[in-house]
Amino acid sequence: MMVIICDTCKSENVVKKGFRHNKNSKKQKYFCHDCKHWFVPDDGFKRMRHSPEIIARAVHQHVDGFSLFKTKYHLYQHDNVKVSRWTISLWTKKYSDFLKSAASRNKTKA
Repeated sequence: MMVIICDTCKSENVVKKGFRHNKNSKKQKYFCHDCKHWFVPDDGFKRMRHSPEIIARAVHQHVDGFSLFKTKYHLYQHDNVKVSRWTISLWTKKYSDFLKSAASRNKTKA
């Protein structure tokens, strides 16, 4: 079981209190009884406009040899997502190591 720790005071005295909704996802909110702070734990995709699935698909395609233009065009054709080549490049820089480590963690669990 994963222990949730408050972002502000590092206390473990936290409880689940509802969900935070946006157009991409629904995330569990937590409330700290010690400092009275509401928070959503960071999953690595904080403040991203597109869903983690779209970002992961774009990064994998670009790392596997698609050009930035081909990746952009594929996302538009198959997922109706408009994103710039520059954004895909930034996602690749930011998330390629993160996604590799997540994939290796999943392989060791299986």
